[in-house]
Amino acid sequence: MSRDEILSEIRRVAHERGGRVGLAAFLKATGIPEKQILGMHWVTWNEALTDAGIATTSFRRPRTDETSVLEAVAQLVQRRKKWPTDNAFSLERRRDSSFPSLKVIRRLRQSGALASRLQAHCAERPDLADAARIAAEQITLRSGEAAPLGRAPVQGYVYMMRSGRRYKIGHTTSPSRRHREVRLDLPDPTSLVHSIETDDPHGIETYWHRRFESKRIRDTEFFTLDAGDIAAFKRRKYQ
Repeated sequence: MSRDEILSEIRRVAHERGGRVGLAAFLKATGIPEKQILGMHWVTWNEALTDAGIATTSFRRPRTDETSVLEAVAQLVQRRKKWPTDNAFSLERRRDSSFPSLKVIRRLRQSGALASRLQAHCAERPDLADAARIAAEQITLRSGEAAPLGRAPVQGYVYMMRSGRRYKIGHTTSPSRRHREVRLDLPDPTSLVHSIETDDPHGIETYWHRRFESKRIRDTEFFTLDAGDIAAFKRRKYQ
């Protein structure tokens, strides 16, 4: 189905349900495969609802962003003076309901770069010096398993951030720190979409800028990207 046809169906089903509709209910009511919606035309269901003019609950139930997860894990590591197990994460969650759930931490850990991102997050933070050291030890411990033979050492990251409907692509030595800096300068809510480990931050940034050149917003690092563009970027863990 086309994008406009799906939007029409969203409006119809939402109208029948009193103005709101969840993804599961929509799929059941229409029989449209999820893959024709997410990853084809939109990244998230809330984006589809927004384009259809349907109110969302994104501000009442925001997805935990990477920076806050890293900060919570860093504080736990700093306090415990060792790398937490899943049981330690779960116990902390039971003690403190504001601590990220194990599901959220596992989602970040799936990229295989939790330790390196945590180390970058703790960089230049004297209050998290022990957490930075322990994260570095984890990187060394797991490097033999995680890094393919012949891979060059990571020198930095190429990141993608979303601000409103625009996407910014740049390079940095710390995606989380750069996110904190950028979001202070932009008028719209800003989130870190994904970061790519690389041994050539400037070169890989240039590659993605050239790849999306036709979608660049004037002479800036901002682009108007679609779901396919975002999915292509997120598939890269190391480049």
